[in-house]
Amino acid sequence: MSKGAAADPHDTLYQTAQAVLPGGVSSSIRFNKALGRPFYIARGEGAYLYDLEGREYVDLLTSHGATLLGHNHPGIKAAIEQALQCGIVCSSETPAQSRVAAALAEMVPCIDMVRFTCSGTEATMHAIRLAREYTGRDTIIKFDGHFHGLHDYVMWNYGGWSPAGAAEAGGPAGAPRPVARSGGIPAGIADYVLVLPCNDLEAVRRALWLHGHEIAAVILEPIHYNAGCIIPPKDYLHGLRELTREYGVALIFDEILSAFRTGPGCAQAYFNVTPDLCTIGKCVAGGTPLSVFGGRREIMEHLRPLGNAEHSGTYNAHLIPIMAAEVCLREIRKPGFYDHLYALADRLYPGMNAIFLRRRFPARLQGLGARFGLYFGFTDEVQNYRDTARQDTALALRFFRGMVERGVYFCDAGGKPMHHGFSAAHTLADVDRVLQATEDTVTALLSSR
Repeated sequence: MSKGAAADPHDTLYQTAQAVLPGGVSSSIRFNKALGRPFYIARGEGAYLYDLEGREYVDLLTSHGATLLGHNHPGIKAAIEQALQCGIVCSSETPAQSRVAAALAEMVPCIDMVRFTCSGTEATMHAIRLAREYTGRDTIIKFDGHFHGLHDYVMWNYGGWSPAGAAEAGGPAGAPRPVARSGGIPAGIADYVLVLPCNDLEAVRRALWLHGHEIAAVILEPIHYNAGCIIPPKDYLHGLRELTREYGVALIFDEILSAFRTGPGCAQAYFNVTPDLCTIGKCVAGGTPLSVFGGRREIMEHLRPLGNAEHSGTYNAHLIPIMAAEVCLREIRKPGFYDHLYALADRLYPGMNAIFLRRRFPARLQGLGARFGLYFGFTDEVQNYRDTARQDTALALRFFRGMVERGVYFCDAGGKPMHHGFSAAHTLADVDRVLQATEDTVTALLSSR
């Protein structure tokens, strides 16, 4: 910095934050490796974020998918204000909780009853515990690369596969072994987690034939957005449903991320496969902290006070997110809501791929509904989590930095495959702005080779 030049407020804030926040962030993923610091914002409005100096960015993070209606939605604001007038109520029931539960039961095929939590991590934790209580079994099946939150029973084999030492650490792609993705997880928990290759029905069939009497649940992302966007083969989910039913195993769709991306009935309606339990989160409450686990009545009634599975919490179904959820669920059921989202997808997805193809730039977009992934170093379809080990992370980081410089914000995820998306507040003009920024960024990157 030259003498007398003003300090960058983002760098100054980052230096201050590092003294009191580990790594200067409140969540590990918020460190943006492409920028060398967090991406700081002052406010969000509709489809846009504004940084500390007032610069505007088209938001393709959308709060990791939580703000499907866009930032500062007037209906969400009004609901929060109404909740505040009730006195910031928590730890008590009001009529609003049952109204939201009834709306979810009407919309989502597997849901007869629900319980509310604050985070997706809590939702999958409680769903798995409930499945164990219901079946009387202890072990779960999860799939290589699928992400289900941050409790110890699911923190295995996800988050970007490192090719270096992968075979030694996690086994071959067709026979993965559990690898903890965080320190501090007791090794013995691996005895209760069976990790299988994703989208391999025969592997599930063999595992259930050998261990079905031990398996309480199979949990999966029905659309693998946490690896970008990998869509399962046509008959895979139907086969899982048949096998789990045959062996008396609870099938759990983790729809924390996929819920309401493809329609009001979530991925289970899109694929016409009804699980026993599901988790729903992210956009269910318009960007306020609310998640859900729900399913068949005979399973849900194993929760206390009716059964013996515990679920409680001071902030469960806090009135602010509950009243926001009532508005959000009403908005996504309005005629034309998904027509607009799919129109955005129909322009953005082929538009970016056309730029990559025409410029011979090694990148690929894969998307479904309102969420998509970007893969760098790829031109063919990515069909498996282990394939993402070939991601060109350096190129990804350069691309994301270039897009930020041109007014478009992506979460960089350290250069690993990640989900991105848009909201109902985005317009076709916003998509065109993204496409122009893509063209300009690709041009700059190719010229700098």
